[in-house]
Amino acid sequence: MNPQIINALKNRKRRIERRLAPKFWPPQDSPMFSARNIHYEVAERTRGLGCGGIGAMHLLAQQSGLAKAIDDTLHLLKVHKPYHESDHVLNIVSFRQT
Repeated sequence: MNPQIINALKNRKRRIERRLAPKFWPPQDSPMFSARNIHYEVAERTRGLGCGGIGAMHLLAQQSGLAKAIDDTLHLLKVHKPYHESDHVLNIVSFRQT
């Protein structure tokens, strides 16, 4: 077999193993998902997406205190590595809406 092909296959295998390796996250103090830097642009000839308002709804959940209320009352996870309960709940809700 060509040495270049062998090296390419080894590199691919190494990259796959690195992606699949377990990740060790430290406990997180705040939720991972944050609604920051959301910009909406409207042009003349565009169509809206069904999932276009997910960022706005997440921002509303944060500003209204819903995410904090979910984290304070719902206890599903023993350790927040890296996600909080509100991250899971709001992620499920956002996918149910699309």
